[in-house]
Amino acid sequence: MRPIVAAIAREPHGLFELQSLNIQEPTGSEILVRTKASGICHTDLLVRDGVFGPPLPAVAGHEGAGIVEAVGPAVNSIRPGDHVLLTQASCGGCRSCRSAHPMNCEDFVRYNITGDRANGTKPYQEAVSGAFSGQSSFATYMLAYETNGVVLPPDFPLAHAAPLGCGLMTGANSVFRVMAPLAGSSILVIGAGAVGMGAIMAAKIAGCGTIISVDLLSSRRDLAMELGATHVVDGADSDLVKIISDITRGGADFAIDAVGLPATAANMVRALRPGGHGVLLGAAGVGQTVELDLMDLIFNRKIQGAIQGDQVPQVAVPSLISLHMQGLFPFERILQFFPFEAINDAVEGMENGSVVKPVLLFD
Repeated sequence: MRPIVAAIAREPHGLFELQSLNIQEPTGSEILVRTKASGICHTDLLVRDGVFGPPLPAVAGHEGAGIVEAVGPAVNSIRPGDHVLLTQASCGGCRSCRSAHPMNCEDFVRYNITGDRANGTKPYQEAVSGAFSGQSSFATYMLAYETNGVVLPPDFPLAHAAPLGCGLMTGANSVFRVMAPLAGSSILVIGAGAVGMGAIMAAKIAGCGTIISVDLLSSRRDLAMELGATHVVDGADSDLVKIISDITRGGADFAIDAVGLPATAANMVRALRPGGHGVLLGAAGVGQTVELDLMDLIFNRKIQGAIQGDQVPQVAVPSLISLHMQGLFPFERILQFFPFEAINDAVEGMENGSVVKPVLLFD
């Protein structure tokens, strides 16, 4: 047991409150990480608002990076002193995990969203939910697992590593692994936040010939052009699907909805050419439904979801870091840093659109 400070969500739509807690020591395959940086993702706000994840009060955060301080007796590949990035947790032993799809882990709920550790005990001495996405990174220390810890090069900045844990990885790996577009393909990306920007940069690397970014904010569209988009469209345009069809001469080969609203999901499907492949990445909460004409699906269109780009973290994260170090994946362009104590300012910037990707820094 050791004392920590955590940002706690206590009521829907409320401010995060800094409070002292006591975190348990790692057991089994757990690792204890001193937090150095954490990205903020819209999914964390779903936790804050009581829409998804562990019951309130809760410690959210699922893009943590830091330094390992202690490991459980069953941990083999991670040592104290290692710099690590944390992603979504998985059991490592189910059929999905063993077939290199840990994001589909059959024990997803137990490892990520109950508010308890996978062994059923509480992560904190106090009555506060934690262990969100196997980490709860809005705190000065995190309990995580060997399976969701990725050992980093010691000279790679932890402040840059943190946002690779979810948003950027979700967009990029959905292009690289889930879609795998051929060079010259056309791709539509709805939403130019961290997920969408990750997809745009990955599409450029993959050699897509037409990369269309759709967003409501002109500043986001301008940045998308700088990062690889060949065309931008205002998301408020009522002729959006026709515009995409005109640009691509019949519809996009690939499309991503990084927003996750019924209207954006429907536009993603309708903007695909016959045989096109659409991937839903955004999530606005449970209970969202979309109405589609089945004829929009029947002509060999493929529609799917992709949790965190269907990544194998220990493979996908080093790949993105390599691309970044080669200058091909300049994701630092979308980052804005805030001290941990200013978490509510960071959230406000993300919600009003002035900040694309906030990253919290810890002493």
